[in-house]
Amino acid sequence: WANSGAGSPGPACPAGAVNVTGSGGLFNCGTPSAGGGAPPGAPSLTPAGAADLTRISSTFVVDPLSSDTTPCGASNDPTTFTTSVKNGDDINGMAFGPGNVPNKNDLSNVYAVSHATAARPELFFGAERLSDNGDSHIDFEFLQTIIGLTAGCSGNFSGHRTEGDLLVAVDFTGGGGTATNELYQWHCNAEPGPQPGDGTVCDPGGAAHYEQISIPGSVGFTINAAAVPCGGWICRDTAGVTAQLAANDFLEGGLDLTVLNFTGCFHTFLPHTRTAQSFSAALTDFAGPAPLTTCRTPTMTTASSPTGFNLAPGVVASDHVTVQGPAGGATPQGTVAFLLCGPSQVTAGGCPAGNPVGAVKTLVSGAATSDTTAATTALGTYCWRAVYTPAGASVGIYDTAAHTDAGPECFAVGVPGPPEAGRGLNLPMPPPDFVSINAVLGNAPLRLDVPSLGIDASVESLGLLANGAMAVPQFVSDAGWLRTSAVPGSAGNAVIGGHLDGNAGEPAAFWALGRLRPGDAIIVTTATGTQLRFSVVRIGQYRRQAVPLVAVFGPSREPQLNLITCAGPYLKDHRTYRDRLVVYT
Repeated sequence: WANSGAGSPGPACPAGAVNVTGSGGLFNCGTPSAGGGAPPGAPSLTPAGAADLTRISSTFVVDPLSSDTTPCGASNDPTTFTTSVKNGDDINGMAFGPGNVPNKNDLSNVYAVSHATAARPELFFGAERLSDNGDSHIDFEFLQTIIGLTAGCSGNFSGHRTEGDLLVAVDFTGGGGTATNELYQWHCNAEPGPQPGDGTVCDPGGAAHYEQISIPGSVGFTINAAAVPCGGWICRDTAGVTAQLAANDFLEGGLDLTVLNFTGCFHTFLPHTRTAQSFSAALTDFAGPAPLTTCRTPTMTTASSPTGFNLAPGVVASDHVTVQGPAGGATPQGTVAFLLCGPSQVTAGGCPAGNPVGAVKTLVSGAATSDTTAATTALGTYCWRAVYTPAGASVGIYDTAAHTDAGPECFAVGVPGPPEAGRGLNLPMPPPDFVSINAVLGNAPLRLDVPSLGIDASVESLGLLANGAMAVPQFVSDAGWLRTSAVPGSAGNAVIGGHLDGNAGEPAAFWALGRLRPGDAIIVTTATGTQLRFSVVRIGQYRRQAVPLVAVFGPSREPQLNLITCAGPYLKDHRTYRDRLVVYT
């Protein structure tokens, strides 16, 4: 756990931290109390520990003592059980809060580490006793679900018990000088079984229970027969800070998950103490819960085919994934499920859930390709999600994993621009190339009237700027029709824009556009003298980087007219308004 031998560890610890010379240790550079009765600070991982390729996960918890002062109060331990609970109770029914426990039941420093082997991982754990005066009882519990606490100084635990969870019960008897240990495993069904696979959730309430097991070579345990020096952190006893741990005050153990034939993945370390030797005695103090994993999370790289934007509806798409372990590690075995999120499901991070595409694929040399899908007819952004499940030799070695993103895993159908969310009107936005633009300039709009607002404006014909953005009318009193959009009255979205105000702040053609209401009329007069009447359906105001371009400029089977202008506060640094107002008809 700690450095030993000659030489100095590198890099050096921060000023005031405990720096134990030597090498090979896992933790170093713990910090003293910041004052005011606060507990000391936990050490950090040593460079050697961080560089150890066999280390999967590690944790060091400085558990506050009943004599400490914390944000939850003075002279109390904020991590105590406040309801009558015992080993194996429903985790969601356990409550915590500040309290005081006897010194012999008060946890101090506890730590754990998981290491990879040629087979399944090994788990090691250790703890320091505050006092060896009197019988005491410590449990080291390893759970496969993530155990949490509600925010604040008191509340409840959250999480589940699952088949295969382990608990090492350590009992100091004979006045605290004799130590024994027993190993328990959580079983879902009554004995003699059979039991479901490791990781199966089975909370108390039926036959689920902790069963004592005895498998030779599965667990190791030792205590210090003589005083040992403290490591690179702050050790404490009933007298305060101490430079060494007295005999019987340091204990450590290990679990061989290969011998136990454990095929799950632990995620939480939860040490706690009992009031008596009975396994069902009331629990008192706890530390953590601390994250501790025994399975590695593989690296997943994925690539959608196709990628890009402005793709035709119904484009055939697929996804490819490569699953890799750490350098020098075995190639992951297992399966991958592929899911696709449509435009209504995609978020800024990619695909949070999605719809399954085709069959689950078995990895071949760490890679797999999804079945194809043409369920891409809706306009907007699509993103893939790949979910890995270990199998074969990877069970108990690699954890389940999922991957998605908002870049290589995405493509866009009919979106005039890159598929990233938040693409605004100030960026290039050519019309979708699969939309037939049958613009008949002889029937182009010439005037725009909004009777309810008193708007009567000439309509200029506008194109795209060099960067692909929509041009603006030359005169502030005019509106402007984007001639690469639909002609008003024909199928598609016709877009007419206008200024909100002029350079001197004088009202422009669309100054009052924000006062329109659903049902108001908009009349367009074309070059042939035809008057087209549109009715306002809704009005939207968006940040300029987040205008829904497909809704405004994209294709439509119905003849629609969309008006657009500036809105919101003026941004001097950008010389434009923050928002865009869109009137849909």
